[in-house]
Amino acid sequence: IVYRVAWLVEQGVDPSSILLVTFTRKAAEEMLSRAGTLLGGVGLSVAGGTFHSIGNLLLRRYGSQLGFTSYSIMDQADAVDAVDHAKQLLSLSKEDAKKLPKSRTIFEIMSKAVSFKEDVSRTIDKRYSHFSEATDLISRIQRGYADHKREHNLMDYDDLLTNTIRLLSECEEIRTKVSNRWKHILVDEYQDTNILQSDIVKLLAYTHDNVMVVGDDSQSIYSFRGADIKNIMEFPQVYANARVVRLEQNYRSTAPILRVTNAILQNTSIGYKKRLYTEKDDGPLPILARTTSEKSQSAFVVKCVRELYTHDIPLSDIAVLFRAGYHSFDLEGELTRSGISYVKYGGMKFLESAHIKDMLAYLRVVHNAKDTLSWSRILKLLPGVGPKKSLALAKEFIARGIPESANDMPSAYKKLAKDLQPLLDTLNEVMRQNGSLSEKIDRIGKHYFDFLKVNYDNYPKRIKDLDTVADMAAGYTSLTAFLNDMVLDPPDHDSGEFGGDTLTLSTIHSSKGLEWHTVILIWAAEGRIPSPMAMNSPDELEEERRLLYVATTRAKHNLVVVSPTSFMDRRLGYVPVSASRFFMELPRELFREHTV
Repeated sequence: IVYRVAWLVEQGVDPSSILLVTFTRKAAEEMLSRAGTLLGGVGLSVAGGTFHSIGNLLLRRYGSQLGFTSYSIMDQADAVDAVDHAKQLLSLSKEDAKKLPKSRTIFEIMSKAVSFKEDVSRTIDKRYSHFSEATDLISRIQRGYADHKREHNLMDYDDLLTNTIRLLSECEEIRTKVSNRWKHILVDEYQDTNILQSDIVKLLAYTHDNVMVVGDDSQSIYSFRGADIKNIMEFPQVYANARVVRLEQNYRSTAPILRVTNAILQNTSIGYKKRLYTEKDDGPLPILARTTSEKSQSAFVVKCVRELYTHDIPLSDIAVLFRAGYHSFDLEGELTRSGISYVKYGGMKFLESAHIKDMLAYLRVVHNAKDTLSWSRILKLLPGVGPKKSLALAKEFIARGIPESANDMPSAYKKLAKDLQPLLDTLNEVMRQNGSLSEKIDRIGKHYFDFLKVNYDNYPKRIKDLDTVADMAAGYTSLTAFLNDMVLDPPDHDSGEFGGDTLTLSTIHSSKGLEWHTVILIWAAEGRIPSPMAMNSPDELEEERRLLYVATTRAKHNLVVVSPTSFMDRRLGYVPVSASRFFMELPRELFREHTV
């Protein structure tokens, strides 16, 4: 894009007639700065910004055509407050209020609906089905929210896009004027645009169709945010005279890695046909490792990391990638036990998640009924119990033991009896239970569910995390051993075998745009990647393939793919699992196969 700007100016194009559109202000500033450097300052009059900043510029100048003589922009916190206000105006009954998610989640649902150009009801049905009984209420709140913005001359970030489309669609004179001003439009990361953003580009190019976009259809992995791969795939049809230029030279990865990435793309049913090549011909064959279980997968990763470190590859130049945040839970425990410091992107660290800490606190009380801190943590989950009261209650239980009935507690705690009784029932039942550790976790989970549902709008995900904890516990016969493995002190970042060096753990989504000397992809197995949720949709299945492509192209020198042959299910025991279909279809000679 930068060189295109320089070329246009060298051809005599007025720099002020060029518009650069990016996704972040930082990217826009960097591009404009580089163009200015190339052109010796001549390019400084090139316009550039994000879709939102360009929309704001046009609405400030021409918004009166839509009735906006002036307006204020709400940030997300302001928008959530406005949703809260709209909710209060409905004067909801207690029963209806309980159905609703938090105001922040309501705003998130409404924003997603805008990005996908769909009704709130459809957004809830597709992405927030656990709030389906609140659909009508959320639709009413959406109307109240819109009224509030209109009455107070307010716009949120989504309005900057939708009102820009309205302005350019409804006012032909302004559409023509703006299009004649910016006669060359250049857009970065086009595979990540949503329907609204592609509509804005079309409207800006109304008089000329001089549009250049740069993007990689194979890295279109954000459909859950509203990104639509059709925008880049249908570009040649939308702009009839478009020319497709394939940028196929890769400057990051070695040839053996690119042979794998090319083979992954070769089997896609969606996308431009391209074949990456590099001048880095030397490099080891990628490794495809089959491990017997998740435990052996974690041990194998630690072994790889240690070996790389002994060959002078710093931890900071190694990444372990995975499809979902919970896929790294077992590995995190193994890294902690091995003294390897890590940072995690995409999903909370296992032991830093509040719901995991809560579950471990319940288990520690079961294991040691005199653990004051754990008692205090789980007691604070009860309504109306704060730090002081929880500590006093904890001391009472430690001194007297856990009663069968809350009515046996001193009179000072009688008001808590109704909320306290389910906790006492759960703890007493779990302590008497002769079943497995997983069954104990399941029983605690049933008690904890109501708290999760009330306090976390993403409670289905948190429940899934707790299911993973129960699966992990299935491999243990001793609660003591399980707790010891889960709560070891993290390594000292400034000392020890690895000094202050830190390994990267990341979801594939969070790794996009980054690179490492060595990439280790774990859980390359059916049911992990592709995700089970993508199995019934060809489009979603193809996005899973693109995720794999993104993961493998993060590697510069070493690529290690790990696929366990079984996973632990607490009800069924060890269940066989095959390697990801995306790897099974690749030629075997592309890998050095390894069995652990």
